[in-house]
Amino acid sequence: MPQRFRISAIGLAVLAGFAVLHALALRIYDFITRIPDGVAKPHPFADTLAVLQAAACWRGGVDVYHPSACLGGGVFNYSPVLLRLGLLGLGGQDTLAVGLGLCLAFIAALALLPAPSRGGEFRLRLAASLSPASYYALEQGNLDAGLFAAILLAVWLLWRAPRARLLAYGVFALGAAAKFYPIAGFALALRERRSVVLGLAAAGLAGLALVLVLYGRQVMTALTIIPSGTPFRASFGRIDLPRGLLMLHWLRPPAGLGAGAWAALLSWAMAAVALAAALGLQRSWGRALAALDEARRLLLIAGAALVALCFFAAQNIEYRAVYLLLTLPGLWRLGAARPRLRGLAMVSVLLLWEAVPRALFAGLAQPYIPAPVTSWFWLLREALWWWVAVEFTALLLAFAAAQLPRLGARKN
Repeated sequence: MPQRFRISAIGLAVLAGFAVLHALALRIYDFITRIPDGVAKPHPFADTLAVLQAAACWRGGVDVYHPSACLGGGVFNYSPVLLRLGLLGLGGQDTLAVGLGLCLAFIAALALLPAPSRGGEFRLRLAASLSPASYYALEQGNLDAGLFAAILLAVWLLWRAPRARLLAYGVFALGAAAKFYPIAGFALALRERRSVVLGLAAAGLAGLALVLVLYGRQVMTALTIIPSGTPFRASFGRIDLPRGLLMLHWLRPPAGLGAGAWAALLSWAMAAVALAAALGLQRSWGRALAALDEARRLLLIAGAALVALCFFAAQNIEYRAVYLLLTLPGLWRLGAARPRLRGLAMVSVLLLWEAVPRALFAGLAQPYIPAPVTSWFWLLREALWWWVAVEFTALLLAFAAAQLPRLGARKN
């Protein structure tokens, strides 16, 4: 079997193994489902079911952005574009088919990545692909699994079929309409001619205006009800470290300032420090990107843009870390001559697997406030995430610095 297909083949075998566990050993299956977030899930594809139910409720005239009996007292907190699934007649009875489709799309998309070399790179990429973060996305049947496949296909088109690049940017646009953050993929547009960049910008602004005219109220409501929870479980993001430090009473807010406002201010101050650190690393990343082949460079930039945007914009559930997979081919290749970047690749895989030591430290029924040992593990996890965020910001600054002078030149 060609090397590029081996990880997908192993992933397919693992998916079949979980199907057997669910059918014949439900207690073992339940135990495994608790590892990412401490919650047992006797039935897979809970996120798929929630979206399909919301679409069916919306089709029935229910305002799903407010608590309703149709959603069991819950709300729908995604883009209104997803509700248009209701026009397709999909409902809860389609959960299994849609959930399996998302799993198969994710597994198949792994074969679009550059083939790993035998030995260390193959083991690293296999560990990342079969990580708890990947499992979490697939077991939940979360749309992020399908978006991962779509975004990877779009990047593949950019380097394998340049004439189809507008289709690739269309994928980014549809992803952004569905779940906002895929807009980060447009960072790759800086490679294009100035006329293409301006055309994409104009089309993007027109599309945004249309969405706001048609669904502006629902979009604003969705943004305000995006859930945000404890920083000690299956999450990552700019807010987690200061919020956790306050919850542990390792920091205290100034008099007259609430804990939430203080955490937000601290997080943005830390983001400013991260930007300063990234500026210091920018030049080394410029040399590194120039040494990469086109495929690995595009994947590295896309993965860095997606992860950095998610990290700095909001608190994210851990399965969104699967976009670290896009960065591994480039980081591994660069790491042959740059030990820091080889370390960054390994840290990325550790972050994809952090649910396992977290579960061991905290117990599978994780408390809201962690025990002392778990607190120190959490602090290490947060430090590693901030390192990744700084490095990826530096990478993006280096990429922009290399492209902007060309775009500003008179002849372009």
